[in-house]
Amino acid sequence: MRTEAETKTKIKRFKNKPDKINAILSVFREEEELRVKDIVERLREEGYRVKFAHLRMFIYYHMLYKHLKKRRKNNATYYSLK
Repeated sequence: MRTEAETKTKIKRFKNKPDKINAILSVFREEEELRVKDIVERLREEGYRVKFAHLRMFIYYHMLYKHLKKRRKNNATYYSLK
């Protein structure tokens, strides 16, 4: 477990839109479906500072149907690689 001081010094920020897209795509494994909550957790493990609502809107406006496909299952939205 990291301490708060270690986490603050290693926080990454996205440089631009393509960098953010590549970071999001990198958390997916082959044939895997993830919820936004799971994507946020994995990005935070990699050291990125991400907010749930911001990421959800970014996926909806910039990545859906171009990079990711969406599937509803048990009232939850799951995303997978296209």
